[in-house]
Amino acid sequence: MAGLMACHSAQEFNRQGYEKATAGKFDEAVARYQKALQKDPGLVAAHNNLGAVYLQKGDLDRAQAEFETALRLEPDRSETLSNLGLILLKKEDYPGAKSRFQEATIHNPRNAAAFNGLGEIAFHEKKFDQAAENFTAAFNLNPHLYSALSNLGAALSEQHNYEKALNVYMRLLQAQPQNPQALLNAAACAILIRKYDLAQNLIQRGRYQKVPGIERVASMMPTGMPLPSGAAASPQPAPANLSTQPASTAPLSSQPPAASPPAAPAK
Repeated sequence: MAGLMACHSAQEFNRQGYEKATAGKFDEAVARYQKALQKDPGLVAAHNNLGAVYLQKGDLDRAQAEFETALRLEPDRSETLSNLGLILLKKEDYPGAKSRFQEATIHNPRNAAAFNGLGEIAFHEKKFDQAAENFTAAFNLNPHLYSALSNLGAALSEQHNYEKALNVYMRLLQAQPQNPQALLNAAACAILIRKYDLAQNLIQRGRYQKVPGIERVASMMPTGMPLPSGAAASPQPAPANLSTQPASTAPLSSQPPAASPPAAPAK
């Protein structure tokens, strides 16, 4: 086996590492990427992929070192720039992260993760219009980037635009029916714009799913409004379309942006 591994190329070890990482076998992935870099220390994809695995493991310093090495070897690589931006964001170096995300979008205007990162920074700066624009761009570029959709709902809620926020959370629930935060936020928005039937439906689903915090949201319902007791009731499907009603100006508790997507690997 050792002799067979010695015959593998750097690209082959990198491919194996990618497969191990995709399967969640991070320690084995690290070993493969390290083998790839022993064969070819200048293999940018292996540095980027190794950094992505370190990030998944929570080792931010090692991840940052790998991304910085990859960037020295290939300064214009958009995925490396956004990955480094993600590290700096997690370290709360907002100016540094913003700079990297902006560079990433310059080199690849379709880098959804970079736009999501810029949205998170704008959200932190309480620039909610700008945050919503970036989260919308991120989701439009990658409709499977559900963290961007959740973040968009949070930004719209901060603007007190609860009607649009509700539509966003309902769309998220269609894709992720078990998402507890989306369910809580959707129910709260429905109450705030007086869509009480929808709110009752969502509260019933939350009770069925035993979502923490659902009773706190239920307490927002007007006094005397009947609520389903239905912890044992079957969950109901979320309606696909919502009619427009005037939005309430009552405050909705602030929700931080959802977790950023994992660092982008390179095959």
